[in-house]
Formats: sequence, structure tokens, C-alpha cells
Amino acid sequence: MTDFRNDGYCFVCGQSNPSGLRLKPEGRDGACSLTWIPRREHQGWEGIVHGGILSAVLDEVMAYSTMSLAGATATTSLRIEFKKPVLVGKPVEISAQVVSRRGRILDARARLSQEGILKAEAEARFLAVPGEGGQG
Repeated sequence: MTDFRNDGYCFVCGQSNPSGLRLKPEGRDGACSLTWIPRREHQGWEGIVHGGILSAVLDEVMAYSTMSLAGATATTSLRIEFKKPVLVGKPVEISAQVVSRRGRILDARARLSQEGILKAEAEARFLAVPGEGGQG
């Protein structure tokens, strides 16, 4: 198995990646939350944030929730339900929590809201992996 190392270039949280989002999620006690303002560079259709960008952010917040309990983890499955368009330029709140843990397997759920309206929900499975424990 490969060791997972943090080189600072994660697209979502890597502070060294000039093309990345450079978000700073912090997981604690199996949970993570984050507020982010998507920019025009993150859109798909005009004024609407690209679903792939939203998927990456949801995955990251869930990953940080799992890493707060298990050190380095890797996503093994991800399911997202988009409910309403997410608008560019308005704050987005994302929260995640670990909902179960069985050995090296952790399951997490996340919610993404904007202006108090639920816009997306996600669930994912993660595997604890050898590595530096490290967030992104």
C-alpha cells in the first residue's frame, strides 16, 4: 500500500497550489464545518457553481471529519444529491460528521446550505490509510 503524504498541493485545501481553492477546513471530534464564498472562476453555467467543484468541497469536509478520528483517510465512495443550484458570490456553509466507524472504515455525511436553504447532501465512505495523518 502507498503512504499518503501531504505536499500542500491538494486542490481544495493545499496552500501551495496556485490553482486550488486554498480552503482551511478543520476537523475535530468526527465533525468539520466550513464557510466558503465561491467565485466566478468556480462556475459551470453562468452564475451557478460547477457541481464538480461542489463535489470536491463536500468530499474534503467529510474527509477532514474522518481524519480527525483516524489520521489519513482516502475516499472509497461518494454520493451527492444536488437539490438546488448554488450561486456564485454568496457564502456557502458546509458541515460534515462521521456517522459510523468499523475498524478502518468510516462513513460520513455532509450538508451544503446557502442563505439558509439546503442545496446539496452527500455521503461517503473512507478508509484509514498509512500516512502522516494529514489533511490534504
